[in-house]
Amino acid sequence: MKLTKIMMSALLLAGASVSQATTDVSAVRLAQEVAQIASSVRTLEAGLVAANLINWQIGEYHNNTIKLSLPFPGSAHKEVTKEETARNAFWYVQDIAILGQKQKIETLMDRATGKVLEQIVNGKKEEVSEGDTMEILEQYETEVEVPAGKFDCMYIKAKVTSKGQTQELQAWINPVNINLDGMLKVVVQSQMGPVEMLLKDFGKK
Repeated sequence: MKLTKIMMSALLLAGASVSQATTDVSAVRLAQEVAQIASSVRTLEAGLVAANLINWQIGEYHNNTIKLSLPFPGSAHKEVTKEETARNAFWYVQDIAILGQKQKIETLMDRATGKVLEQIVNGKKEEVSEGDTMEILEQYETEVEVPAGKFDCMYIKAKVTSKGQTQELQAWINPVNINLDGMLKVVVQSQMGPVEMLLKDFGKK
């Protein structure tokens, strides 16, 4: 695929709200932060506002490695698990394990608008955040190497504001060759240093 097509597709992903992570030195709070980062990445997909452009299929998945400024990596699995045809929506589930802690985030996303309709974290329904913003600071074509391989991609650096707080997020995206959101690598700064999510493998069950 031509890189310009990757760029155009990637830019479509860059226009919606991002959840804000809070940081603490405890393992529980760190696990929660990583879970929120993983959840916030979802909003890069919500820019696909044209009808039914979010054409993710049931069973499509990503496995990610989570790297911290600690000698103990974590893991994240995200997958489309089921359809809600009557609402033109689907459930997108993320399971995260880090430092002995686990987080499960279940998100119901509207295919036509990319809007999050419901979100459940560890079995508890949470209020969907409204009014968050993301400003693109930098973007260019490049390539990146992750455990899944070496890929042409679009690099996006964005400033995210949520609940009155702001942070920077970096993403390397190829929605042409990679299923789901096309995310290859994500870097978010935390008080414990950078948190990286790297694509390990992807496919469809």
